[in-house]
Amino acid sequence: MHTQKLGPLLLSGLMIGPILGSGIIILPPLVYQVAGEWAFCAWLLIVGISFFFATIFARLSILFPGSAGVANAIEHAFGQRIKRLTSLYLIGAVLFGPVAVMLTAARYLQLGSDVPVALIAAVPLLFCTGLLLLQVSSIGRISLCISTLVAVTLFSGAADILLFHHKAAMALPPFSGADFGYGLLLLFWTVVGWEVVGNYSGDVRDPEKTIPQAVTFSVCIMALVSLTVAAGVQMIPSGLVQGSSVTITDLVRPLFGRSSELGMAALVTSLCMTSYLLFTGGVARLVFSLARLEELPQFLARQSATQAPAAAILSLAVFHFFVLAGVYLKIADIEQLVALADGFFIANALIGILAAIKLLESTLLRSAAVLLAVVFTGIFLQSAKPVIAIICGMAIFFVFFPAEHGKKREIH
Repeated sequence: MHTQKLGPLLLSGLMIGPILGSGIIILPPLVYQVAGEWAFCAWLLIVGISFFFATIFARLSILFPGSAGVANAIEHAFGQRIKRLTSLYLIGAVLFGPVAVMLTAARYLQLGSDVPVALIAAVPLLFCTGLLLLQVSSIGRISLCISTLVAVTLFSGAADILLFHHKAAMALPPFSGADFGYGLLLLFWTVVGWEVVGNYSGDVRDPEKTIPQAVTFSVCIMALVSLTVAAGVQMIPSGLVQGSSVTITDLVRPLFGRSSELGMAALVTSLCMTSYLLFTGGVARLVFSLARLEELPQFLARQSATQAPAAAILSLAVFHFFVLAGVYLKIADIEQLVALADGFFIANALIGILAAIKLLESTLLRSAAVLLAVVFTGIFLQSAKPVIAIICGMAIFFVFFPAEHGKKREIH
């Protein structure tokens, strides 16, 4: 069966919603509480950093294409053992992270009911699993529609505040390096996500042109939405704030009125679904690639009639349902899932950045990669100690006790 490849617009659809993610809901009010009137300056700085991070990983995806994504570049830079290690970091992140994303959506979907969030989260998780079995172009169209709806709604709410309901402008208070730095630390979570796009490079039409165009367009849209929302949050008048502090619901209250809670539930669920589609679909392609190389069980290399990596998708979904069961039984909670996923994501991104320092020829991109490596190391060290121990233990095992795998060559 012929599979339609992704062009710039559909690839952008896969990127915009997931990378905006729940961060665009949680972070603007949180960073404003931390950094005050300097929060918008922190957003400006993080948008610039995001551009370089996205550009670095887009370039690596072009130079080393394939379903394994940036892992191919890492293998070229550091060898097969480190490729295997970073692949398992990314797989580990996606074993837990997407479940936390769906639980976040479920919290908004509760709408005051007593239904457990784990049971609510199972519904969109099952729906997304079905979507992932479609052609990747169909997933791109769905994600593009959702991303467009969410971006337009948040932008409209923020623009409405800035144009018609804003409070009086305030002079900047004295600068606090500690508060501003902590605000930046929080915002660095918005940077992670671009490294997964490389796993779709095998599904992209003319990667040399499509990936840079899609990344540039996506960064511009996300910068526009993020900065407008951040500015809108800072300018919300006290009369629109119903709780003890500003929330994104306050931002869209003039648009939705009494339906604000329901509107936010729809927005957050839409964003979380696009995040699930991007990360689970991307890592399923990585699992498929490793299975073809005989580094994972070969049954994971089975595809559907739509050329989707069906066995990998279904295996990840089954694991996600087991994790949901653990949350339902109170064996784990969303905070623990986030801690695990964040640690694995940061470790994977850090190794990718180190590979970029070694492989890229552009002095500007290499300099940006060095700065990002320092920052991501600092962020990683903020992880919970058990998570750091697991990640470092895996690194020691794979470096000093390598296994003999992967004798087949991947067919891109």
